[in-house]
Amino acid sequence: MSDLAPRPLAATGCRRECAWSATGDTLAGEPLFACAGCGSEWVRSQEWTPVDWQGEVPAAVLTERARG
Repeated sequence: MSDLAPRPLAATGCRRECAWSATGDTLAGEPLFACAGCGSEWVRSQEWTPVDWQGEVPAAVLTERARG
């Protein structure tokens, strides 16, 4: 796991192929998640919560959000 330098998160329009998972990296000390479908990124300090292609919040994201 590496701690990436602070930078804006990648944000791409949803293509209904969303599959969110932890990348193994951190961004400014927070675990970084990315969507395999569109390449968007998320960390728990964001005000929004990612969902998968079925509209469900992935378990790993729920766990990370609960830490927040």
